[in-house]
Amino acid sequence: MIPYNELTALYVAPTGASAPPAPDREPAFASIDAALAFVKGLRRVGVDQPLSIRLGAGTHRLYGPIRIDGDVTGITIEPDGGAEVRLIGGKRIENWERDRYNGVPCFSAPLPGGCDFTDLYVNGERAKLTRYPAEGWLYADDVENHEGQLFSSSKWFVAREGDFRDFKNIDRVQISFCHYWIDEHTPLESYDPDSRRVTMLYPSRFNIAGDRGSASALEYCLENVAETFGGPDEWYADGEKIYYVPRDPSMMPEDIEAYAPRIHKLFELCGTPEKPVKNVRIRGIRMGVTRGEYGSLGQGASGEGEPVRYASDAQAVAQADGAVSFRYAENCSIEDCALENYGLHGVVVGQGCHGIALRRTLFRDGGAGGVKIIGGHSGSPLTERTFGNTVEDCRIEKCGRRYFAACGVLVMHSYENTIAHNEISQLFYTGVSVGWVWGYGESVTRDNRIEKNHIHHLGAGMLSDMGGVYLLGKQPGTVVSGNVIHHVRSKNYGGWALYTDEGSSYITLENNICYACSDNAYHQHYGSMNTVHNNIFALSGGQEIRVSRSEPHLSILFENNILYANGDPLFALSSEQIERRTVSSKKNLVWDLKGEPVWCGGLSLAEAKERGFEFGTVLADPKFADPENGDFTLAEDSPAFELGFRPISVSDVGPRA
Repeated sequence: MIPYNELTALYVAPTGASAPPAPDREPAFASIDAALAFVKGLRRVGVDQPLSIRLGAGTHRLYGPIRIDGDVTGITIEPDGGAEVRLIGGKRIENWERDRYNGVPCFSAPLPGGCDFTDLYVNGERAKLTRYPAEGWLYADDVENHEGQLFSSSKWFVAREGDFRDFKNIDRVQISFCHYWIDEHTPLESYDPDSRRVTMLYPSRFNIAGDRGSASALEYCLENVAETFGGPDEWYADGEKIYYVPRDPSMMPEDIEAYAPRIHKLFELCGTPEKPVKNVRIRGIRMGVTRGEYGSLGQGASGEGEPVRYASDAQAVAQADGAVSFRYAENCSIEDCALENYGLHGVVVGQGCHGIALRRTLFRDGGAGGVKIIGGHSGSPLTERTFGNTVEDCRIEKCGRRYFAACGVLVMHSYENTIAHNEISQLFYTGVSVGWVWGYGESVTRDNRIEKNHIHHLGAGMLSDMGGVYLLGKQPGTVVSGNVIHHVRSKNYGGWALYTDEGSSYITLENNICYACSDNAYHQHYGSMNTVHNNIFALSGGQEIRVSRSEPHLSILFENNILYANGDPLFALSSEQIERRTVSSKKNLVWDLKGEPVWCGGLSLAEAKERGFEFGTVLADPKFADPENGDFTLAEDSPAFELGFRPISVSDVGPRA
């Protein structure tokens, strides 16, 4: 046995394997928890050298989260010798055989004892819940609340004739609907066939009657309906068996590797203000299969009494936890890992954290978002502040698969973070969201850097009011630079590339390339003294630039940008904003593929200059290489250079090799 003060590594065998017998693999443990308990004992007696917990090749199944507290410091959890290692938070479903359900040929397997789950992962992909109707939506004849205000919640609605019937296992049916910038999900509480009243177990977070108070505004579907089982990759569990239609007709029962998640969390690194978790690294591990259920709490309309559980958060799936979470931790990291098939967010960096680094890690097929960073707000104790964290060279893709309103990276009440060189794609809402104070109130959010990210193919027409980069509240020192953002598509409105929302102020947005979005390339709801310069805004579905609210101060310093339109006006400003000159626009280069561009409100560029709205702006072709295919390289003789425009390099945008 190696003396404790000479140890450098501990070894953990995969699930079902005996501990490695070789002398050079001692000491060896049957689980990560056992190895951590051993480390804790060493630290207690003053054995403090850095240690590596090395995992043997294969699958390590977790029956509860791996908990690391402030008594465990200075460790690295990694594969042994470059082995392929998986951490799985679920139970494998086995003994598949051919069967029929609803007359549909499928595979079935016995449900594991005590296994109640709402997600199923088959061969590394999330299988589909059944849906009624298979395509499109159902509509209501009446709703509880017609007030038309955003927070006018409803607990019930009246279904249209013929939409509801005596569904089998109706207590397992879920009602889902999208509106505004959220999606809401609730089990069915009851259905009265005489009145056709559908009562939801959880009330809606927002008004379901739309701004005009019309019941027909509600578009909903039913999920987990036994009668509609039968589409490729669909599954249904009836309490005794689980049924699955293979996504590939050539699949055989023995080809199925299916997991039902059993736990919500894989790692929980949680210290205290007095004893934070320090210097813990997790690297080189593929992990996933976690549960996706959670409850969204909030006060009712009165704002008093016990919290109410709603069918959704008010924005960004903000209350949900992560498969890996940090709290009161410093100088820890996750590197070169893959988080896949998880139920809520991938990683949550919570209060009292700094120096947490997430690098070169894949986040794929998450029920909610990739990364959430949240610290104490402006009135919280200093020990709860979260700052100085990094998300870089990561890929965040195909997330929001259960909760559409999730972000790739969500930063709330936190400062001095770097979100850089990531690729964020194929989500249904915002790519990077930073802020969490609406309006001009006091905020701790400042000095964040969002740079060199490739953010694309967001929204997919599911929700509204989103941005490739979304900012909120006063944020002095925050810089959004060098990002390439494209193909953001909303449902009704608000598919924006850059979005400075309520109270966004003192932010620099520079050297970004934004194009092919369903709405404006840049939208500011309202804010103060934001500097927008040396960006390319091109080929939007509406005006390239929009400022929604008129305020009696300067909102945007807009200089040295290139606006490349396709028949729409360049700016969307009200007559009051024009009179107040809330946008200072100088030395920009503008061009329209369909002729002379309209500046705003029917004004030509010349008329805008005459009225004192534009200074030094030039109408000329910028000479892009291939803008229709996303190549905005400028020719050497581009007139943009004469105005002081600096070339924007995209060679290092997104994850670096």
